[in-house]
Amino acid sequence: MRSDLQPIYSDSKNALQGNNLYGKVKKIEYYKTTFQNTENEDKPVLNKIEEYTDFGELKKVEYFDNYGKILQTNEIDYNKNQEFIKSVSISKSNNSKIIQIAEYDSIKNTSEITVFVNDTIDHKMTSYFDRNDYPIKRVSIKGNDTTEVHYEYDFDDNDKIKLATQKEKGNVKSMTTNLYKYDNNNLIESSYKTEWMEMISETEWKEGRISKQTSYTISADLKKHTDNITEFDILYNPINSKEFEDSKLNRELKFDYEFDENGNWIKKNVSMKEHFNNAKEFVPIYVDTRKISYWK
Repeated sequence: MRSDLQPIYSDSKNALQGNNLYGKVKKIEYYKTTFQNTENEDKPVLNKIEEYTDFGELKKVEYFDNYGKILQTNEIDYNKNQEFIKSVSISKSNNSKIIQIAEYDSIKNTSEITVFVNDTIDHKMTSYFDRNDYPIKRVSIKGNDTTEVHYEYDFDDNDKIKLATQKEKGNVKSMTTNLYKYDNNNLIESSYKTEWMEMISETEWKEGRISKQTSYTISADLKKHTDNITEFDILYNPINSKEFEDSKLNRELKFDYEFDENGNWIKKNVSMKEHFNNAKEFVPIYVDTRKISYWK
């Protein structure tokens, strides 16, 4: 594993960084092998293909079913400024097509997305941004219905967002409230709160890297319920994930990796321990493999 690489946890510049990939990735083929029991395994089945531009954005994604038959294709186009301008998503299962077209106005600092479903306009969304490119307003039009949402922010002394709210025009109450806490500019806690529930994520850091994240939910009973605890390696790949039900440990997943010379994993062995069944050992359940090619 390459310790000289640093994951990008937020504010990623392109899809490669957002997908935790290193180097100039051109294409990835994803295969899954499932285990019939602890000794035998099925043949690898292709379940996804991703193609990237030479500037690090996704340009095509293909999804396949459990038998390797194609389910859906997404193709994405960009302008000379490497901005998204169009995507075409075609579903083979129901023969539907969704097209998104983006237009930008640098003077007004807006972006407009028009969505077509089977060649008919479904809705249009216009986003307005401030001088720092934070969204401040979104207007959505679908048929005769228009929805206007306003975004408000509060920043700490390091210009990091500590509070973000979304309010629909005509409604005094916030639709959502996001809270953020930092330690030495590292995000250590975030929460997403609506009128009915709150989701909290706590992050632990070790030597400038994320080592563990714990998620909680506060719902109608107003109690804090543990949902998941995930531990990561130094490249932000999950190595252990504990899943809870009503704050009681239910299942535990363990991940082991093999890496290529660029630092991307090419094989992931996944095993599970069922705590609700009082299991004593981890049992192999599937293997993910990735065939990765790079731009030269």
